[in-house]
Amino acid sequence: MTADDLARAAAGEPPHPLGTQLVAEGTAKWWKDDKGYGAIACDATAPWDIWSHFSAIETTGFKSLVPGERVEVEFFRADQESFRYLAKRVRRLDVSVNPSP
Repeated sequence: MTADDLARAAAGEPPHPLGTQLVAEGTAKWWKDDKGYGAIACDATAPWDIWSHFSAIETTGFKSLVPGERVEVEFFRADQESFRYLAKRVRRLDVSVNPSP
């Protein structure tokens, strides 16, 4: 078990009811270009991360996030196997970041 897993187990279920929609700032935690998805860490959902698919990223061309990149994320409370929050829209806060494919 990782430290993140232990923190989530200790916290219990998230306080937001299923379907709750929120907008917050967060940081790309990890991203898999080959799979087209990753996780965003956010104070509003900690210790749970927000799962994001490349289709939620507002940009043209290749859609990817760079770990450590700051974003604004619109998300909702869900009940997936590994994630309790899912991204609907992700917008880069630092538009000068140019991720490499």
